[in-house]
Amino acid sequence: MSLIDEFLYSKFSTPNVRIVSGVMLILVCLTGSIINSLNFIAIIFRVNKRDGFLKICGLSSFGNAIVCIGYLCFPVPVMFIQSEPNHWLNAVMGQLIGWFAWSIAPLSQILLATNRITAVFFPHLHMKSYKYSPTNLSITFSLLVALFLFVVLLPEGCHYLFNRDYLGWIGEVSPCTEIAQDIFLVSMVTIASFTACCSVLLFVKLFLNTPDHRISSAQILQRHRKNRRMIIQALVQSFLIIVDSLNSTITYNMFPNLFFQFITLSFSMVFLRTVEGFVVFSINSTINTEVKKMVGLKNLIQVGKTILVPKQSISGQRNQNQNLNVRRGTS
Repeated sequence: MSLIDEFLYSKFSTPNVRIVSGVMLILVCLTGSIINSLNFIAIIFRVNKRDGFLKICGLSSFGNAIVCIGYLCFPVPVMFIQSEPNHWLNAVMGQLIGWFAWSIAPLSQILLATNRITAVFFPHLHMKSYKYSPTNLSITFSLLVALFLFVVLLPEGCHYLFNRDYLGWIGEVSPCTEIAQDIFLVSMVTIASFTACCSVLLFVKLFLNTPDHRISSAQILQRHRKNRRMIIQALVQSFLIIVDSLNSTITYNMFPNLFFQFITLSFSMVFLRTVEGFVVFSINSTINTEVKKMVGLKNLIQVGKTILVPKQSISGQRNQNQNLNVRRGTS
């Protein structure tokens, strides 16, 4: 049986399938861990003035980084070892990755969508000063919800365990996991519907920019550019979380194919978070600038420009001196 046949037709994973799957996860998890960690560090420790949108991006990057690093620390090694992993270690990692860290993504997406809706449609309410920042309170509440899910589903019988035979997380057969699955499905459908509606409203707003005559045209252009970038980022992140939610609830169970289940569950979970990290890095100019400074890329570009400028200045000065000498000789 070829490797492709093992992926497509085997009911359980083979050593060759586990090696290929493990290598795929290592590559995407390393990339996702690096980009999301850089985004999180840049937002928390390097950006001096953090608005609500940036804070929520930091929350999202935090959850994404835990998912990618968590996969590197547990599911990937499990694929390569011969013995079965410790049950409670498996349970704790499943809670950490599958409930605490994973749930941060849809929660932060609700906050991002709400932030953009209020900023675009209710700017006065959005810019109003509050004694307690609504964004900080929302982020704190989201973390408490994620922590609650981690703790409440930790008792025996409520676990999701990583099974290397199926290359994914399998829930224990119990009423607890059945109830958790039902609540999870309803929650994801609700969140997906909410973010989709917000995305439609924001998409329409992209093409309906009402001019504000109280400020200059240059300020209007700058504001529209910044707003467009944030809306596009929110739209893309909303699309990614909808795809991830569908993969984890509906798409995963559509076909019994082993490789299809691996792609739509385990691989999709880390791949989409890696893509989201690059979206945050590439679209948000503030994060982009700080991350480049952290890795030295910004300084390298500036040094290259500095080296080129004096050469042009020296050659220009020489031409000016030659022209001056010619004029003096003529006169």
